[in-house]
Amino acid sequence: MDAAAGKRPGRAEGNHPEISDIRDLLAFRVAMLAAANDRVGQSWLKAEHGVSLREWRVLGIIAALEPVRFGDVVHGLQLDKGQLSRLVKAVIDRGFVVSQGDAGDQRVSRLSLTPAGRELHDLLLEKALRGNDRILAALNPAETETFIHLLDKLQPHMIRRADVEAPDTARTKRKSPKRGV
Repeated sequence: MDAAAGKRPGRAEGNHPEISDIRDLLAFRVAMLAAANDRVGQSWLKAEHGVSLREWRVLGIIAALEPVRFGDVVHGLQLDKGQLSRLVKAVIDRGFVVSQGDAGDQRVSRLSLTPAGRELHDLLLEKALRGNDRILAALNPAETETFIHLLDKLQPHMIRRADVEAPDTARTKRKSPKRGV
């Protein structure tokens, strides 16, 4: 341990630079970036439009993929089914989304925006685009292009990892049966 700094410097395997503490971890830094962005987004969404950040994300994924199966929204937002079910119920109750049975399989529901949902989505997307511009103002055009390119590589990589390493988050929340006596 480095007595002067009170830290144990280390080196992660692979491409990661030296890690002195949690603040150096990529996942932590991305989480903090996302948390700051979420605070800003949640603030204006609630204050100006009365919707939560998660409701906005549900509307956004439905708009991008409609008519979309519930399970595809679960995967697209990386939420568990229970969380998403509550969010979908909320946006349906507010008249922003409709759920219809699939013509080929009535066990499957397909979600679409209502005209009111489409209007809200389009308004929020326009404001979100201006928010993106404010975020990316910290980068020059070449850095922005590189950053987006790297996100395009990292995001599907992490989703594949999550699908393999944590395929059913609902299952991990259940208590596993006790073994032995």
